[in-house]
Amino acid sequence: MRICGVGDNVIDRYLHCDLMFAGGNALNFAVFGRQAGAQAAYLGITGNDIPAGVIRHALCAEGVDISRVRINESFNALSQIDIDADGNRFFVGSVPPPYQLRLSEADLAWLADFDLLHTSDYSGLEAQLPQLAACAPLSFDFGSRDDAWAEPLLRWVQVATFSRSGSAPQAIETLIANAHAAGVATVLVTQGADGAIISHRGERHRQPALPTQIVDSLGAGDAFIATLLVKLGQGSTLADAAHDAALASARVCERLGAFGSGVPLTPLPQEAKQQP
Repeated sequence: MRICGVGDNVIDRYLHCDLMFAGGNALNFAVFGRQAGAQAAYLGITGNDIPAGVIRHALCAEGVDISRVRINESFNALSQIDIDADGNRFFVGSVPPPYQLRLSEADLAWLADFDLLHTSDYSGLEAQLPQLAACAPLSFDFGSRDDAWAEPLLRWVQVATFSRSGSAPQAIETLIANAHAAGVATVLVTQGADGAIISHRGERHRQPALPTQIVDSLGAGDAFIATLLVKLGQGSTLADAAHDAALASARVCERLGAFGSGVPLTPLPQEAKQQP
């Protein structure tokens, strides 16, 4: 199975321990898909600073194809993360990149060779979803975006993921029904510690979260999505794929950063300091 994460990446800066890790929804999908056994690639833009080099090196270390990664002569997108007195992670802030990915005809021709593409609301590719969907089946992570925002995009998507911790059961049922009515084959609703609900081609499965020692949950949802879809693509039953996904998600929670080794923080670039 060949998969490609298309769009966002970010350097996650952990202020309490002076380390930074590669991250981002589309990037994490490629990495965790590779760990689940797929051939994986990432298509996106990085900056040209030290953190951007950390991102590209981390992808290569995981065996992810970066042949279509473009380098912009600027700083990389970043997020600032800290830990409170009780050990809970919180975001101090983030700085978006001073560039936006726009897929070329050459990109689209290259993407047509994959079995599954994945992007998210962080990637800013909503206007190009019709072109992406014409290349290969498309997975889209809507995160906590509301139903109204997602509705016009569902027609282009084969796999739709929503984050709905604390949502009422009827609201989730309505969300799933509307997504299927729009043509979505697989709907994944993640609910944090309450696990996930998957509705896949007429079959329904509720997957509980597995016991784990939580150090940092960043990237756990991405691990669940990628592992689930790769295992389904490899022929696993829905129940087996969901269990493997929950196991991958639990393992991510046991470490700092989504994957890989942390690198000592570098100073914020001057341009990033000037961002509002």
